[in-house]
Amino acid sequence: GRIFFGESMFSRARDASKIALLALCESLAQANYLLIDCQVANPHLLSMGATLIDRQELQHYLKLGITLTDMKGAWHPSCPLN
Repeated sequence: GRIFFGESMFSRARDASKIALLALCESLAQANYLLIDCQVANPHLLSMGATLIDRQELQHYLKLGITLTDMKGAWHPSCPLN
């Protein structure tokens, strides 16, 4: 569907994960994704604009998100999510 489930990121270069997350957010927004599920709130994600939602709101997004066409295939940087 149109929900992205994230996991932890790391990088060898300072702030590279911030730039990667920003690029991902922009690409997902262009592809009309509903949300990114970061799974665990932390000060870093909250400082970048993440917000907490309750279980009922998440379930609403999940029900809606699975009805939408997903983005199968290889993702390439020059093509926003195919």
